[in-house]
Amino acid sequence: MKKGVPAEAILHYTHAIKLEPSNHLLYSNRSYAFLKLDQYYLALEDANQTIKLQPSWPKGFYRKGEVEFAACQYSMALMSYRQALLLDPTDESIQSAISKTNKEIIREKREAARRPIVFTAGGVGVGLLVVLADQLLTQKPSLQSIFVQGLLVSAFALIGFGMFKAYRYMITSQRSSLLDPPIDLLGEMGARTKNEEDHSQSGSNSTKKGGSSAAKRRYRMGKS
Repeated sequence: MKKGVPAEAILHYTHAIKLEPSNHLLYSNRSYAFLKLDQYYLALEDANQTIKLQPSWPKGFYRKGEVEFAACQYSMALMSYRQALLLDPTDESIQSAISKTNKEIIREKREAARRPIVFTAGGVGVGLLVVLADQLLTQKPSLQSIFVQGLLVSAFALIGFGMFKAYRYMITSQRSSLLDPPIDLLGEMGARTKNEEDHSQSGSNSTKKGGSSAAKRRYRMGKS
């Protein structure tokens, strides 16, 4: 880890865990290595295992909070950091992590309050530009009624607000997926290979059966 090769460190930690599966320090260290590779799910799994093996050790909860913070799950990270602080109220690094997380939560709330206004105002701006372009750049404006112009601007405002909703859903889904388990490519490839082998074997068996039946029919016809 000091050399900056977390992938290699994970191999050594994994081998060490096989030798000492109840050593909470190894899971904590491997969690940190996974975190360095942005493997949040695996890092969280090891952090939870650290807590399970040594629930009175504050660094297990601190490690869990680190993973959740990196995955932008700030409320969850704050709960983990607070649990760590309960176990060690004098740890300055935990206090600093709590302060940093609170700042992120405040920033997120401000952004959440500001974004719908920005998106809606953007929609209003586009609607006004369309109305002005119709009035100034065309010989015969098609939007002569103020009521129609207002409806058009309102429609663009609603489109802007809808874009905000879609943006928020996309961000929320993306953050939630950071802690999802990774795809087991090796497992899927193994299952696919097994299915292909089973299909091939069943096909060959049916061919053999068909061949022997046809041979018997030819033999009977020859005798007759």
